Amino acid sequence: MVSIACNDHGKVIVLAIDGEFYIESIEYAEMIWNEQIAKRPKVMGINCKNIRYIDSSAVGIMVKFLNSAMKQKTELIFFDLSESIFNVFKTAKLGNFFKIMTRTQFEMEYLEK
Repeated sequence: MVSIACNDHGKVIVLAIDGEFYIESIEYAEMIWNEQIAKRPKVMGINCKNIRYIDSSAVGIMVKFLNSAMKQKTELIFFDLSESIFNVFKTAKLGNFFKIMTRTQFEMEYLEK
C-alpha cells in the first residue's frame, strides 16, 4: 500500500509518495492528485524518495499526471528518486518526458525563493 503526504508551499505543492505504488493504489493516488491540481499550482513536485516499488500501472498514472499538469500549465517535477526507481524510469525512458531532479536541485530552484 502507498501513502501520499501533501505539502502546500503556495505556488508549489509537493506530494511525497511512501510505500509500494501499484495498481491497487491508483484510485487513491488519482484522488489526491485531483484535489491538489485543482488548486492550480505553478509547480507540482513529486518526492519519490520513499517509493519502494512501482509497477507499470503506477508509471501509467504518472504519465496521466503529466498530461493533466500540462493541460493546466503546471510544471511537474519528480525528485529524490531512489536508485531502483531511477532505474525503472531510465529503463522506461521516462526521463525523455519527465523532469527529474535531485532533492537539492528541487529545493534550491522551487522552495528557497
